[in-house]
Amino acid sequence: MDKGIRRIAGIVMMVAGIALGAWLVFGPPHDWEGNVRLVKMAMGLAATGMITGGARLIFWQPEGEPAGEAGVG
Repeated sequence: MDKGIRRIAGIVMMVAGIALGAWLVFGPPHDWEGNVRLVKMAMGLAATGMITGGARLIFWQPEGEPAGEAGVG
């Protein structure tokens, strides 16, 4: 996958995860009760996974390439 497309996909994925997390915190699910709270927890875990996956897409480093020299230059 092209580096630019991968980074754009990562940004879109992170924004969607942050939006879902913000909706869960500030949105209507505050009155969810009973077993629906498990759905809310699963959605929170999905939002965390989306943010993590987006960061991996943005900062992806193939195993064959060297990571680069930090602080040299």
